[in-house]
Amino acid sequence: MNRGAISTWIWKRLPLWVRHMLLWTFNAHFIIGTVAMIDDGDGRILVARHTYRRRTPWALLGGWVRRGEDPADALVREIREETALEADVGAPLAIRMESPMHLTLVYHAKLRGGAFRPSAEVSEVRYIEPGIWPEGLRDDHRALIEAFARRPALRRA
Repeated sequence: MNRGAISTWIWKRLPLWVRHMLLWTFNAHFIIGTVAMIDDGDGRILVARHTYRRRTPWALLGGWVRRGEDPADALVREIREETALEADVGAPLAIRMESPMHLTLVYHAKLRGGAFRPSAEVSEVRYIEPGIWPEGLRDDHRALIEAFARRPALRRA
């Protein structure tokens, strides 16, 4: 029996809790964030003015994924909590590795209702034209907008 076959034979016989412990111990752990590319159908992208960022208050809407939460559901929840807007989340556009422990999932989304209401986290939202940037827009979000906003598939989705 070769080494791979022996490893497989042993793995199959381990109790499930031991397998889970080994997987947890020897694999990467990430904090997962989500952001939404919400367009108005005319190529403009929705950004929010965040109250807790002094130098770069403008950014795409999004937030952290809770343990066991579907990332798309987390994005819907974050948008609702921060703005009172309701969104439908579409296909993922990208996965970005922000640091060795932080992944961000970028989704396309569409607003489907609600009326903006400021929150403790977001004081204002506005649609921006790519290339006409509000002062204080996060550089990484500017790059995302530049990369995805003008794609025809994004505007049709």
